[in-house]
Amino acid sequence: DIFQLGERFEFSARPVQHRNFIVPLTVGVGEVVSVYIRVNGPYAVQMPVTVMDATALLEHEVHGVLAHGLFFGFVLVMGFYNLFLFLSTRETTYLYYVMFTFLMGLFQFVQQGFAFQLLWPREVWWQNKATGVLLHACLISSFLFVNSFLEMRDKLAWNFRIYSFLVVLSVLALLAVPFIDEFWTIRFGVTLVIPATFLAVVGGWITWSKGRQDARFFSIAWFAFLVGALLLALNKLGLIPRNIVTEHGAEVGTVIELALLAFALAGRLKQERIRRQQVEDHAREMERTALMAKEHALELEKMNSEQLEKNVRARTRDLHNALSELSQMNKRLEQLNQVDSVTGVGNENSFITTLNKEWDRSYREREVLSLIVVELDNYRDVLADYGVVASDECLKNVASILERLISRPADCITRYGDKVFGIILPGTDEKGADHLARKVVEMVAEQPFDFGVAQVQASVSVGVAAVLPQKPEQYRELLMSAESAVYMAKSSGGNRAEFITLES
Repeated sequence: DIFQLGERFEFSARPVQHRNFIVPLTVGVGEVVSVYIRVNGPYAVQMPVTVMDATALLEHEVHGVLAHGLFFGFVLVMGFYNLFLFLSTRETTYLYYVMFTFLMGLFQFVQQGFAFQLLWPREVWWQNKATGVLLHACLISSFLFVNSFLEMRDKLAWNFRIYSFLVVLSVLALLAVPFIDEFWTIRFGVTLVIPATFLAVVGGWITWSKGRQDARFFSIAWFAFLVGALLLALNKLGLIPRNIVTEHGAEVGTVIELALLAFALAGRLKQERIRRQQVEDHAREMERTALMAKEHALELEKMNSEQLEKNVRARTRDLHNALSELSQMNKRLEQLNQVDSVTGVGNENSFITTLNKEWDRSYREREVLSLIVVELDNYRDVLADYGVVASDECLKNVASILERLISRPADCITRYGDKVFGIILPGTDEKGADHLARKVVEMVAEQPFDFGVAQVQASVSVGVAAVLPQKPEQYRELLMSAESAVYMAKSSGGNRAEFITLES
């Protein structure tokens, strides 16, 4: 019998449908069988050969699949857990960790042969390119995560410059994968892994030495991955022999790394909470200090001596500094209270404040003020069918479309209801506002969004109103008119825009 095996054949061409190359042999009792193996390839390859009977193969496969199942299950759990943390906190560090986790898991899925067997058994070209693509994608996501976690741009400038250079190299290599032999792209990627991981370990140690406790787990995690990656890289480059440690060192290192990085992220989240609490406590302390300084200053003002006047001036300076710090903290808290936590645009407080301010300004300057109200038609259906995460994704998708359409600095996008957005357009007449409203309807209808479980086709009902204000503080007339126009659009079936003209 003659069997042809290799990466240039579809998976179905294998004599045994298995992720590894398995050749069936029939050997009688006392029979001697000669097996000739011819290896043909452009580069040096590893080809370990094992002979075992069917029972031993089955036992080996059961243990192997169980171990890999535990590994990939761990990767999925860590990825989805931190994805939910990202959706809750909006910290991009969690997003980069999730990207790195899933890409690393998929890379190992390809390396162990599961992807070719289960995902793309007929795609020979992609199977040969997938390792290079995923290797460089893992590198890019790890660069982004390390840079974000260690805050390199501000605290490790030299490390940031080197990492930026490595990112450029990895991006160029990723773009070149379809055009270059996979041997060179993989070899180049393995060459980048070692210095990149070493820099991550060094950066983590430096950050740890400066007092950041969460960097401790970070450093140990990347050191574990560095050891595993070194074993695998040296093995693949032919510098050390192949055994169970060198072959699976990267997987073991990945498990240790992902677990410790999760601890590091948890420590980071805890430190952020402590920092926020310290800011609030400091603000209260400054307020108490300001009150005490003010009381003391009033007492000193009653005294008439030159020395007491100097003390008054000193206390007044202290009061001014304390009030200045308190004012800055109040401004920071006020800014946090003006942003919608789901979409990142202005919230209801921002909407009412801005609309009132722009109304009064338009009244003083005799300028037209337009208001567009956008309401999602099928928001309740998405919430009922797919849950809160999907409905939030729908809101963010609409907010992203609005931000792409609204480009003037004076214009304001806000979310002031569960499914309602408001767009304030100073100096925009009826024609311009109506054109923009219809563009919103068109773009939302043309861009369904996919959140993994299903694809949802969203639509909006849009109401437009414009007026030249004649009285101050009468912005509610404009708001009621725009909301009435929304009601007209929804009554007509939704997915449309309606315009109401107010009398000046």
